Amino acid sequence: MKHQQGGVKFSLIVLSVILMGVSAWFNQANADEPNQAEITQQD
Repeated sequence: MKHQQGGVKFSLIVLSVILMGVSAWFNQANADEPNQAEITQQD
């Protein structure tokens, strides 16, 4: 069923957006705490 494949693609897109949002929030949280910034290596 093509409809099912479209649902899978939509789910992947939603997951990607959620992951980007979480990573962006995580980066912001690290920026707020300088002590934890040392653990994550940033170029």
